Amino acid sequence: MEHRNTRRAIALFSLGALVLGCLTPTQAQTPEALHEMYASNRIFALRDAVQHTSAPLFYRGAVEVSQNKIKEAQKDLHAVIRAEPHSKDAYEAHDLLTNLDFRNGLYREALAEAQAQLAEKPNASDVKNALPLFNALSRSPDMTVVKRRRSTLHVNQNDYLLPFKLNGRDATFSFDTGAAISIMSEREAKHLGLTSETVATKLDDASGNGVSGFRVAIAKDLIIGGLHLQNVAFAVIPDTNEPFVEMPDSEGNRGLLGLPVLLAMHTIRWQPKGDFEFGFPAQPDPTRSNMLFYGSSAIIQVSVQNKTLNLSLDTGAIDTDLNPTFAKELPGLMASGQKESRKTTGVGGVSNSDSILLSSVTLQIGGLDVVLQPAHVFVTHSLGRWAGNLGNDLLHQAQTITLDFQAMSLRLE
Repeated sequence: MEHRNTRRAIALFSLGALVLGCLTPTQAQTPEALHEMYASNRIFALRDAVQHTSAPLFYRGAVEVSQNKIKEAQKDLHAVIRAEPHSKDAYEAHDLLTNLDFRNGLYREALAEAQAQLAEKPNASDVKNALPLFNALSRSPDMTVVKRRRSTLHVNQNDYLLPFKLNGRDATFSFDTGAAISIMSEREAKHLGLTSETVATKLDDASGNGVSGFRVAIAKDLIIGGLHLQNVAFAVIPDTNEPFVEMPDSEGNRGLLGLPVLLAMHTIRWQPKGDFEFGFPAQPDPTRSNMLFYGSSAIIQVSVQNKTLNLSLDTGAIDTDLNPTFAKELPGLMASGQKESRKTTGVGGVSNSDSILLSSVTLQIGGLDVVLQPAHVFVTHSLGRWAGNLGNDLLHQAQTITLDFQAMSLRLE
């Protein structure tokens, strides 16, 4: 049996390798325990441990990066670098800061951190891959917030495109938490009057093929509701690539607003049959903080059969898919499935992988039980290193979805 997983698009970019997991704070009272959690990539456990112990600056800074606390992370990790500039911790600190800066549109800072990494490890392939993109983006000033106020956007329920102005011209793009950089088609860039240049960086995507030799452009002004941004970066992808081949053949809507723009909104809320709101007051509640960042991906803690798992959050994905990690954690559930073949589509093309079809899986996400029916679990292909990729089929089972990047929470109501 063959199935197709349809996405609008995905453009992931990540240098580090933090896999998330759980550990109780009482188990993390020594530097050795903190190092074990960091080295084994259990960042949720590290977050909880740092809150309950006097942790070294490096681990505190790593948690602050995962919580997108820009000023705090920069202060603590730069202190680590100054203390021992050529140490392993200093190199890791540069790596963490590169990801933090990139997802927040601070491209000149990201370039400086990447250059510092290469000075220590000239053959680091992931950093060398990123450098052409950082060089291109750094020729313009960093993205800045000129103004931000609470706003409600009235949207079409059928396509959920957000209206905005780019350099004074009207456009309507969808929004994608799975896109590390905003995206538009080549024809759209010409329509909006943007000049683009080719970069040699390869971006990861959902298909696993990646995108090489794409172009980048900088929008001097982007105004969406009460948010005014300057110097917003876009990856410019050929119109013959996904997702544009499936989009309506019209100007003004062939693009995606990615994570840097969404983070600048601070808080967002939408209803599948309603409007899109952002910039409302954050609602800090440590007991409901179920989100952290890994690189440029938002990671959500969920529960399946009393097992805590971590899924990447991807509002650009129509479907939710589960990965080999899910299968490993829930072997009893997997025994009831049947083999299948499943296609995955991203901006880099289409891939075909073996998977297991389950009749249904119930997940507890952000305070709500949602049902994935049917559920597809990849066994030879992984959409990232998490237990799965959380898409709109599950999110839109809620009446209201709230993403609070200040409180680090996803709430479904």
